[in-house]
Amino acid sequence: MKLVLIEWEDSHSDVVKWLSLEEIKGNVEPLRCRSVGWLVHESKEGKVIVPHISGEKNEGTVPYGSGWMSIPSRAIVKMKVLKNVQG
Repeated sequence: MKLVLIEWEDSHSDVVKWLSLEEIKGNVEPLRCRSVGWLVHESKEGKVIVPHISGEKNEGTVPYGSGWMSIPSRAIVKMKVLKNVQG
């Protein structure tokens, strides 16, 4: 299993207040995000990472994950493998 850092772009909006349309028009830069987790699935559509995993080293225990995030491939800017753990 790989521990990865994924940089990705997301949509965003400004504070909740009324702005002129001229003020709003200039906010086209996507929001750059970074997420770290164990890569549990990857396909051409995207990658799924899980930051919290339990039970994987306990024999006879089914591993569980919490806090998973699915990131679409079209949003991913860069991925770096931080650690590669052999089963």
